[in-house]
Amino acid sequence: MSSRRRNGKPASCEPCRKEKVRCDHRLPVCSRCQKKRRTVSCFYHPAPLTQRSRNTTVKIASFGVGHMRSPSHSTPEQGESDSASLRAGTASTPATTISNPEEPKSRLGDGFCIPVIGRSLPTGYLGPTSFVAAFEEDHELVSSPSDLQPQEGAVNAFPSALPSHWVQRTAEILSFLKEFSTIEQIVREYYILGQAAVVPSFILNALPTIQTMIDENQLHKSPPEQVARVLENTKHAFHIPPTITGGQFHELYTGSNLRLEILGVFYAIAGRLAAFGLAHDKFPRFEGMAARERFGRRMLAVSDAVLQICTHITPVNDLTIWLLYEIQLLSGVAHGDSSCAKWRRLGDLSTHIFELGLHRDSQLSNSAPKFLIETRRRHFAAAYQLDKSIATFLGRPPRISLRHSDCKLPLDIDDSSLGAGELEFELALQYLDSEGWNTQGALHRSSFLRQRFLVSTFREEILEVSLEPQSHETADKLRDISVRCHKTWNSFPKQLRYNPDCWDEQFSTPICLMLIVSYLAYLYNDFLIYRLLAEQDPEAQSALLDVSSTILSSVLAFCTMREDMVDLRPDYMWTILLYGFPSAGVLIKALQKQARTGRPIPYRGSRSVLIRHLSVFISHLDSMSRPSVANQDLFHRASKIFSDIIDEVLEPRVSVTLPGLDMDTLTDSEICMMGSDELDFLNMLEFGGSIDQFIF
Repeated sequence: MSSRRRNGKPASCEPCRKEKVRCDHRLPVCSRCQKKRRTVSCFYHPAPLTQRSRNTTVKIASFGVGHMRSPSHSTPEQGESDSASLRAGTASTPATTISNPEEPKSRLGDGFCIPVIGRSLPTGYLGPTSFVAAFEEDHELVSSPSDLQPQEGAVNAFPSALPSHWVQRTAEILSFLKEFSTIEQIVREYYILGQAAVVPSFILNALPTIQTMIDENQLHKSPPEQVARVLENTKHAFHIPPTITGGQFHELYTGSNLRLEILGVFYAIAGRLAAFGLAHDKFPRFEGMAARERFGRRMLAVSDAVLQICTHITPVNDLTIWLLYEIQLLSGVAHGDSSCAKWRRLGDLSTHIFELGLHRDSQLSNSAPKFLIETRRRHFAAAYQLDKSIATFLGRPPRISLRHSDCKLPLDIDDSSLGAGELEFELALQYLDSEGWNTQGALHRSSFLRQRFLVSTFREEILEVSLEPQSHETADKLRDISVRCHKTWNSFPKQLRYNPDCWDEQFSTPICLMLIVSYLAYLYNDFLIYRLLAEQDPEAQSALLDVSSTILSSVLAFCTMREDMVDLRPDYMWTILLYGFPSAGVLIKALQKQARTGRPIPYRGSRSVLIRHLSVFISHLDSMSRPSVANQDLFHRASKIFSDIIDEVLEPRVSVTLPGLDMDTLTDSEICMMGSDELDFLNMLEFGGSIDQFIF
């Protein structure tokens, strides 16, 4: 074979150079040297990443959550620096050896490896048109992977040896348990105050067991044997015995069976609720909001890491749905409700719901425990109404369609009935009417879930009609939806229908706020309907102004309660943004049109009261226009434009002498008096939405 020379001497490959022998091997030449005819001096390794390290131990770099921790992200409870926290998380995990010598030698690094699957992953729910529809009686073919009984000698679908990348990540996830005292306090306070919690007492039952493991096994220090155990538990399919009770359910994912999913659920709940001022003694007094924001972002990063691991190593299960739902809500707090991240997470949530089959109540196994079926119904109802709210707000198609679902409404029973035994559950059913409402006048978390789900079904119909060309047929459809929505609302138990006197009826503040939120979602259906009707029927303008005024007064009532309990600024701001803006925008444009044309508006209420309400609304916008608020620019701009219009209404700048003048007939010069930015902004205010309220 020919050889090349470097500096007049034969070029040698690495093995020949070390052996100090003459090299006759042909060395590769890169294309650049070939073009420049410098083949003699070229030394090019064809695959530099394929050489095996002499040391079989693989040391993995820290993953993304570690990068979230900086000195400014120290825990509010312990005040440790993040560099020390990161060192503790890394040092607690020993270097992991590659467990499979049969793996190919060409690899980019262990951190990029996905575990090799021995056979296809579980399919999940399969519908009536699926490729196995003819074998519907074969439960193993069509059931959810979490419902299958583990078979003797069956091969697990997931590998027995995981890459060290996952081990390192799991160690860092466990290291965040050093903040468990803060997490536990936030979760407990949330379940005392909040009325929108979806997962019942199973969450609270898990807290003492996890705390015991932290105390006895130093779980927060990520000991190798505990890391291995948690990964091994998570790797296996989450099997739920048909005889288990709600009081025992937490034992399947805590203690010696501790799984990553439940830790991710706790992290996500704590990160979201930290923004509401819970656990106030755990955060520094003078930088509380900044510390809470950092805490929430760390919790989002670590819960995302949990989700990533579980997606790769275990079949979808009920705990996965819990985790996805809580991350969805936390993402809204961290990134904003209009962010693309929240929209994508909604897609993940709906996809996993379909995969587990939660949308098909008729497909639930008869052997599944009743408390589990009821819990799944609650999660479907919560995800369904959240989907309609986000779809309305962003103007996008809903992801969960009722026409493709037959999941029943959750029963109007207390959480404690699900977490108790079979007898207690059956006793609770005796106090329900034929529709599933309780007959004792009690208000449970499931009461609001049922109510908001039913209201959301009409929202789905409105969204469908809004995409059709407006005509007499669509107008009839909209009026029919409105009639049926009113009829459904009036059929709700009396205690669920909000009225301004609820504050004097010995209802707690959380209950009153939840009643307002449900009422606003109901009113907003009419707002959307009349706004569509007004495009072709001028007579609908009167109804649009009336419902807008009712929404605005209800928003102001919500705002007056913002200081009576925990910090409600996140809910308060989103209520202003999502309900107040559209209604106030319609009202203030009508007043401006009246001031400029001299023609009365078709509003049957008091004009002076309406102006006072708008003035109070503007003052709320002013109070939220500060640097610490994410939407500071939006609130500042809205406050200025609203104030200018109110000034114009109270002190008209133009004397109108032309009778019957309409806004559409104004000349360009007259329109310029308002300003193009103002017009664009007021048009933007007509967007619609009712994003899920994070606590209420």
